[in-house]
Amino acid sequence: LASKHNLTLFRSRTPKRKKMPLELMHTDICYVDTESHGSSQYFVTFIDDCGRKLWASVLKMKDHVLSVFKEFQARVKRETSRKLKAVRVDNGGEYRRPFEEYC
Repeated sequence: LASKHNLTLFRSRTPKRKKMPLELMHTDICYVDTESHGSSQYFVTFIDDCGRKLWASVLKMKDHVLSVFKEFQARVKRETSRKLKAVRVDNGGEYRRPFEEYC
């Protein structure tokens, strides 16, 4: 016997962006196969959720991310007179150890 199964629809929900700059910052570390002129093989991105503005910095090693983040945080605070409220990462583990020591 075949039973009937009701189709369950998922509500499509458009993600809501933050209304003010620096309310939510998305960040990730990316690896590049080819070494740069400065012998960097990683780069870190910071993307503002409000306006989708992108900042990127190169890294020689992944463990330099905390110092780059501190510089970035100071820079945007100086330029906008606003503080970062929240940072979202992909839980890849790159941020876990350095930021646990920082916070």
